[in-house]
Order: sequence, then structure tokens, then C-alpha cells
Amino acid sequence: MSDLQRSITVLFRRKGKESLTEQEFVSSASFDLRWFSPKEAQKLLDASLTGGYLQRKNGHIIPTFDLRSVDVPLDFKPSKEVLEQASRNKADLFSEIVEKIVKVRSVPKREVVSKVNKKQEMLGIDVEPAALLVASDYGLLLDSAFIQRAESEILGRDHPMP
Repeated sequence: MSDLQRSITVLFRRKGKESLTEQEFVSSASFDLRWFSPKEAQKLLDASLTGGYLQRKNGHIIPTFDLRSVDVPLDFKPSKEVLEQASRNKADLFSEIVEKIVKVRSVPKREVVSKVNKKQEMLGIDVEPAALLVASDYGLLLDSAFIQRAESEILGRDHPMP
């Protein structure tokens, strides 16, 4: 388990709820527990959403993992490094996939991006799975980490219902 997951677990357990408002999350991390400044607590929230650890649902945020499965030491306090880790998790997956295709297949970046955009529009899907499909079209088999990251990013977004 990452410190990001432990932090989320503590915040939800402390409130004794299965869902929180974004304000409750930020306030708890900054004012109640005094872990971070409000601005840093907002970064923690944003990274948790983008990283796929939290998702928005009906105006609240909920964890995407089982809080009961996370062991947290009694004296747990996240370091500032959790914010750096969170920033690294937010690396643009789309760009990484495109760069990998360009590097491995020696095709122009513009061509790859164009194909991804067409695939996205044609299928009505998010950019990450479109990029994964284009990688497959080029004969690249990306490891499961790319697929898991794409899934986490997509699940962490607030998608409108059709």
C-alpha cells in the first residue's frame, strides 16, 4: 500500500463515512489532522482523483479501493513526499503511450496523435484507451501497468451519464 492510500484511508476512517465531500476531505487533511496546508491538501485530493484512488459520485468522493484492506500504523503521518508521489502519478499517460509508439515504431508523432484522435472520435471513448488501441494497431503490446493506469484515470473522472 502506498502512503497515498494510507492517507485516504485515515481521512475516511476518521470521519466514519463511506463518502465525503471534497471540502470535508481537504479540511480534515489540513485543519483536523494538520498534515498539510489547505493548498497541499487540495493537491492530495486532486492526485487521489487523477490517480484513480478516489472517484466522484453524486457530489461526493468515494475510494476506489477497499479501505478495510489497508493497514495503517497508529502513528501514521504522511510525509511531504506523498505529494511528490502524487504528482508523479499524474504523469500524462496519453503522452507516454504516444512517445512509446513514436520511439518503438519510428513514426511521426503527429501521425500517432491523429490516429488516436480518430479512434477516440470513432468509438466515443476516452483518450487513454484510444491510445492503447492505436498502440495495438502498431503491433505494440504494452505491459499491464499502462492498462491499469488508464483504468484508474478513467474511473477517477466524473463522466456524464448517457
